[in-house]
Amino acid sequence: MPTPDPDRAALARERLAAKRRRASNLRRRVVAGALASFALAWGVIAFNGSMGSAATTSDTASTGTTTSTVTPSATADGSTTTSSDDDVVTTAQS
Repeated sequence: MPTPDPDRAALARERLAAKRRRASNLRRRVVAGALASFALAWGVIAFNGSMGSAATTSDTASTGTTTSTVTPSATADGSTTTSSDDDVVTTAQS
């Protein structure tokens, strides 16, 4: 069996070593990209909160009534008039 030329064997070893370096560099880049994407995603979530709706709901029943302030006002005859919504109450002072 003939032995390969020493130059051809060295050339083959160099090509295999270059192929291993390229594969190693590609693996490192893929891992670095995946880690950077993961860290960026967690950073966005930490900054903005969860990806879902952040609004909270409250279960308050509305009765449809409104409150208004009652302000007394004195009239010329000494009686006091107070108003609440549309009702007017007049009281006479004795």
